[in-house]
Amino acid sequence: EQWDALTKEEHPELTAPKIGDLGSGSDYAAFINMAGVSCIDLTIVGPYYTYHTEYDNYHYLSNYADPGMKGTKAVAEVAAVILLELASEKLVPLDASSYSNYVNDKISSSSLEKDLAASAKDIDYGILKKSLAKFVENAREYEDSRSKLLEDKSRKQMDMRRFNDQMLQMERSFIYPPGLPNRPQNRHILIAPSILNSYSGSVFPGLFDSLTLAKEIDTDENWNQVKKQLTIAAWVTKAAARSLSSEVFPN
Repeated sequence: EQWDALTKEEHPELTAPKIGDLGSGSDYAAFINMAGVSCIDLTIVGPYYTYHTEYDNYHYLSNYADPGMKGTKAVAEVAAVILLELASEKLVPLDASSYSNYVNDKISSSSLEKDLAASAKDIDYGILKKSLAKFVENAREYEDSRSKLLEDKSRKQMDMRRFNDQMLQMERSFIYPPGLPNRPQNRHILIAPSILNSYSGSVFPGLFDSLTLAKEIDTDENWNQVKKQLTIAAWVTKAAARSLSSEVFPN
């Protein structure tokens, strides 16, 4: 009810909670950035002006930021339901299609293709575009097959294990062992903090950060880094698409 009230006032176009880029300023950072473990960050939106101050305490939260602790209770209940589903469902209740569409939309709506074309550096944006299209296609086919498996009363344990393994491997496919440029601790190429803002997350930060630098300082070295990051982004996206393919575990 609280989310519904706030959303109608501030974001009337939304019909479900908005999922944004995962940041890096919390305890889950090591899991997603180093190991490729899917994470979630639940937050309460409201007047929390004492964050990271000595006044950031229970008294302020329960009396001013979240009177009656209604928002806190709601987040705790949502977290409990998520944990219950993850623990009890035989098929991991995550949506690969939503993931791939989100990534594709973020890149498609950016100025990346336009900026690369304007650079006149003969950088092939098409390799990433093809990988993203394949990621979206395979994710959709994976979800269709997964839905059919859920309806199949004769399904076998190994069939469910196969789908779960594919889902887990999809996230890990974005791990690039050498990490981002000058940041080996950030190995998740898709979701990691931008060098321009180490607290919030961004999509393919290595690519966008290197492009920003190359546009500001026009050198061959910087543009070669853009080409390298584009190739890496295309490669890991193709790997993610491959992990969801039925060819990985043919029936």
